[in-house]
Amino acid sequence: MTDGDTNCKLMTIEAESAVQEVAFAVKSVSISEFLPKGDELVYLNIQTKEDDVYCVELSVLGFGVVGRRFDTIDDSLPTTYYETIYALLDKLSPGYRLTFGETLAGKLQMLQQNDAEKSDTKELETKMS
Repeated sequence: MTDGDTNCKLMTIEAESAVQEVAFAVKSVSISEFLPKGDELVYLNIQTKEDDVYCVELSVLGFGVVGRRFDTIDDSLPTTYYETIYALLDKLSPGYRLTFGETLAGKLQMLQQNDAEKSDTKELETKMS
């Protein structure tokens, strides 16, 4: 396997990871089947909760909107790159921010409940010994 194959594979793995990590907070997200995948480039199609549609480039520069339709690159669009898919979606989609925040709050609440239950169980075990 050449370095190019490794880079392409790594970029694809990063894109697949991004798709899995944000799927819960957008209407749809997928790797483009039509645009080319290269050593340093993969394209994602994202539809936000607000029904806005984007073609997003993932490259060594980061994540950036390159089109306002799936599988479309619009060279006239100015592209700002973000280090993470989270930062990009935070900028583009209030619905993403809300869903992300609610999900995080729910997970934190579950952790607190688990900690409280563990403390209660230890207290009970201590009293019984």
